[in-house]
Formats: sequence, C-alpha cells, structure tokens
Amino acid sequence: MNKPSAALVAQYVLRDGLKEFVLLPIWWYSTGLLLMLQWFASSIKGSVRFFALDVWVKNLFVPMYGESSFSGRLISFGVRLFMIIVRSIGVAGLCVLVVALALLYLLGFPILIIGIFGNLVGMI
Repeated sequence: MNKPSAALVAQYVLRDGLKEFVLLPIWWYSTGLLLMLQWFASSIKGSVRFFALDVWVKNLFVPMYGESSFSGRLISFGVRLFMIIVRSIGVAGLCVLVVALALLYLLGFPILIIGIFGNLVGMI
C-alpha cells in the first residue's frame, strides 16, 4: 500500500481548510442559526417548566390544604397570585437573557471577523 506523501496531505488539509473557512459564514447564518434558535426556544420552554409557572396558573383557584372557607380561599388565591407574579418575573428575566444571547450570536461573527482583520492590520 502506498503511503501518502507530505505534499498530498498538505494539499488536502489546505483545500479542506480553505473550503471550511469560506463556508463558515454560510453555515453560521443558516444551519448554525437554526440550531441556536431551536436551543433558545427549548430554553424558554425549559424556564417555564423550571419555574413550574403552568402548574401555579392551573391551580390558582384551588384552595390550599383543602381549606374551603372564604378566608382560606382568599389567602390561597393571594399567595398563588404572588407566586405567579414572582415566577413570571423569573421567566421574563431568563427570556431577556436568551434574547441577549441570540443577539450576541448574530453579532458575534462580524465582530470576530473585524477583530481578526484589525489585529492583522495592527501586525503589519
């Protein structure tokens, strides 16, 4: 069996490397963006699940500890409403973080390219 020469290996490495370098922006804003948007959507759904917001909303009018008196129902409603508000603030905070990460993803590649060329020009 013939062993590949160093020149042939270097040719393949350079060609594949150049191909990947040229195709990186296309991948970044097509497949990569789709993967990141799916991850962002699952993060938002996960935050609702993490804070159990849907469970609190579903049980808003259910009395706590089976207390069926008017004052028990009123206290249960107030406590659950307060918890829904606090947990909604948590979900909104995570949504703001996810949107900030999405913007960082969109702007990250151009900033990276500008930084690389800026440093290359500075080296000259």
